[in-house]
Amino acid sequence: MNTERRHMVADPLSSLIRIVNLLCWALFFTALLLFHYARPEIDYGLLRYMQVDVREDWLTGTKPLLYIILMVCSMMSLAAFSLLRQRSRRSEDSRGYNLLGITLFSIALLLIISL
Repeated sequence: MNTERRHMVADPLSSLIRIVNLLCWALFFTALLLFHYARPEIDYGLLRYMQVDVREDWLTGTKPLLYIILMVCSMMSLAAFSLLRQRSRRSEDSRGYNLLGITLFSIALLLIISL
């Protein structure tokens, strides 16, 4: 008697979806680091009092790179989310909230830097 359940074995498509999910989160955290270091600095009153120069513009060349990283991240997560939706048949299958979250976060950050 074989007690192994067939849906417990990981197929290549679900492994691909997991890898894309991890890659999307890694790209998103890279984009957050780039955003942190490339954005204009905040002009605090203490800095003005101490006459410290504050950068008021984005670092050159980083904003287009940030757009590209976030667009790739959102497109990859949307593709993985649609693959997950097509693949899942049972009610106990993964809902893909992780992929939906990374999609919404990357689109929100794209909107923030475009304003």
